[in-house]
Amino acid sequence: MTALLQGAVLNGVVGIWHIWYNAPQKRRKMTTKENKKGAVSALFLAVALFAAGCAGYFYYGIGGTGIFTMAVAVICAIFCIKKIFQVSFLRIEDDGFLVQKGGKSAKFYFKDIEEIGVRMVDVKRKIDVLNVRFKRGRLERDAADGLMQPIGDDDAVIYDKYELSKHEVFKILKQKFEALNTQKSENKKK
Repeated sequence: MTALLQGAVLNGVVGIWHIWYNAPQKRRKMTTKENKKGAVSALFLAVALFAAGCAGYFYYGIGGTGIFTMAVAVICAIFCIKKIFQVSFLRIEDDGFLVQKGGKSAKFYFKDIEEIGVRMVDVKRKIDVLNVRFKRGRLERDAADGLMQPIGDDDAVIYDKYELSKHEVFKILKQKFEALNTQKSENKKK
């Protein structure tokens, strides 16, 4: 009798877990944070510069130059610390992507986008950028300024400063963009 009861409870728990696990997800989000390695290394160099300024002022007796070096190092360190603790990320959702940098954020919807691609800027040095072409008049330049680089009336470049490479971000954006477009075309057919 006890084994039968334990089996029934186990089947109930497994059944509830199966229903919860296979339930459709409301929204699937992918977030990639801004790469802070450059700011961390610049902070390390600012500390080294401050130490050199201290050595110049106290050990070598270079008064004004040592103080100036320490002041520049402190200013540099302040900006590096601000950058390290700044909340910056790119979140790709089913209906668009959100870019946040510090206190400014904006969401760009796939319905307003005509094309997403990687564009070659300099063939000789092999420099390419992640380009987003918006439909005519859909790019909000004020919202995009500082978060993306608007170029032209309907194009913008997503900055390449995230933990994922621009090719990985492009692949994920393209998948979500094409999935939304195929879903729209299927809805129109019905």
